[in-house]
Parts: sequence; structure tokens; C-alpha cells
Amino acid sequence: MNSTEELTKDEVFEVLSSSRRRQILYHLHRRGGRADLRALARDTATDETNETDEPVDNDVVKRFYISLYQTHVPKLEQVGLVEYDGDEKTVTLTDRVEDVARVLNEDVEPDRQWAVYYGALAVAGVAIGVAQLLSAVSALPSLVFAVAVMSLAAFQYYETAVKRGEYTFLERLVAD
Repeated sequence: MNSTEELTKDEVFEVLSSSRRRQILYHLHRRGGRADLRALARDTATDETNETDEPVDNDVVKRFYISLYQTHVPKLEQVGLVEYDGDEKTVTLTDRVEDVARVLNEDVEPDRQWAVYYGALAVAGVAIGVAQLLSAVSALPSLVFAVAVMSLAAFQYYETAVKRGEYTFLERLVAD
């Protein structure tokens, strides 16, 4: 599949038709978007076979590993939702998961209107500058303004770069 094309509904529903593939996506997200294939096998084996949170037998994990390696990870990789590194034996979640969110009508973008916040700060900054030019206020408002701009920029970075990768809808895909 061409990585610039969006996933179609049929592709999304086909790949999500397997509970094991849904669990792989969920566990990748839960692990920060990247995981060792053996860890994913253990996670999915625990979810599917163990309701008491006891350690899963290594033979069971091995069967899941083979299933993930031969079937499920290649299917996810084929549609571009994950990348598999055979040398490292790691699986990485790609941004294509946003196509899944789009098909499922899930919003993964922050709700903030950053231009409005920065526009309001710009108006406040101009007002402070004019007041200082007229010697009506001290330099303290400029310092407060600078701290407000830096705080808003840090918060925007968190919302758009850090929080952006939170695909919480994946948890609902594996819920009973």
C-alpha cells in the first residue's frame, strides 16, 4: 500500500476484525508506540488466556509469538499501521493509526484553538507596550506577559507533540 494514501474503511475493518490485531495496536500504544515482539506476545497471551493476572506459561507465549510473527504483525505492516524491525525484533506503531481513528470517527487532534490564545496574548502585549511607552506602568507587566507567552507555548507543545500520540480509542477496541 502507498503510505501517502489513506486507509479505506474496508482495510480498517478487515485489519480490526481480529481481536489479536486490536490488542497489538492497544499494547503498542500502551507501551509508548514501540515494543519488543516477545513483550507483545506476552501481553496478548495474558489478555486472551489469563483472567487472574498470573504469569503466562512460556509455551503459550511462544505460540502467540509465532502467531504475531507469521500472521498479525505482517497484516498490520501491510496496511502501514506498524513497522517491524526484523533485526531488533521490535514493532513500532505508525501515525497511520490516525486513519483508523478517522474511519471510526474518533478525534485524535487537540481541541484547542491556539491562534485565538496567541491573538489574545498579542493584543495584551501591544496594550502593555503602549502603556509602557506612555510611562503609565512599570516593567512588571512585561515580565508577567513574557512568562504567560512561555507558559502557553510550553502547554501547546505538550498538547500537540506529547499528548497528540494518545490514541485512547484503542483501549475501547479491546474492551469487552
